[in-house]
Amino acid sequence: MTRWHDAESAADAWEDAPDDDERLEELLAVARAQVVAYSPHRKADPAVAADSDDVPVEYRLAQLRQAQNLWAAGSVSTDGGMGDGDSFTLTPHPLDWHVKQIIRPRGGRPRVR
Repeated sequence: MTRWHDAESAADAWEDAPDDDERLEELLAVARAQVVAYSPHRKADPAVAADSDDVPVEYRLAQLRQAQNLWAAGSVSTDGGMGDGDSFTLTPHPLDWHVKQIIRPRGGRPRVR
């Protein structure tokens, strides 16, 4: 188990993190809430509750990745371009497949409904 990211730890792990600690804390709080909401154990395991500081390392990583996604989503122009030349198109999703895979890894067994 580990602790959720705060502005200091996120800035250490994220090279292009926002310089404003208040904005970074806000992104981390939103990302944390989204990770907890997607967690399959959010009700059964008190260690994953939104108000708990002790969480699995996967959730901490997912929180950082989701904060990065949220930050990138706010940096995209209305036509989907990003950067000086708008030659790169980014389509951010609320919780992309990569973050979902960190939180709930797929097993090797097929599911039948």
